[in-house]
Amino acid sequence: MPFEERFRTLLDNVFSGSRPLYSLSEKIWNPPTDVYECEGAIMVTMEIAGVRDEDMQITVENNLLIIRGFREDMHPAPKQNYHQLEIHYGQFERVFRLPGGLDTDTIAADYRQGFLTVRIPRKNACRSNIRIEIQE
Repeated sequence: MPFEERFRTLLDNVFSGSRPLYSLSEKIWNPPTDVYECEGAIMVTMEIAGVRDEDMQITVENNLLIIRGFREDMHPAPKQNYHQLEIHYGQFERVFRLPGGLDTDTIAADYRQGFLTVRIPRKNACRSNIRIEIQE
């Protein structure tokens, strides 16, 4: 591995969570995301302020929820004399393995104030008790 690449990797490790002071234009970033369960559904909330609706895509493929998109760089001029860069730009992607028993045909998404919320309901979420008949 060339020295420059090792040095960049070292910087990434030291500043984990912060954007290093070199270009990430070629890399895909991972937005911070919360995944939780409530009201008979799995909820996925992602912080992606500044992303336009038309620049994001939500799909389900082979029991994987895939959220990807693009955030335009607000500083298109050469990055000179910056002291700290923590905001990620460019392509992003997150992939989540979905548990069984979800109704992927009725997924709903809402994007407000920089937060994307995806709701994946459980199948038969209204039926909490099911009586099983025993055949003789």
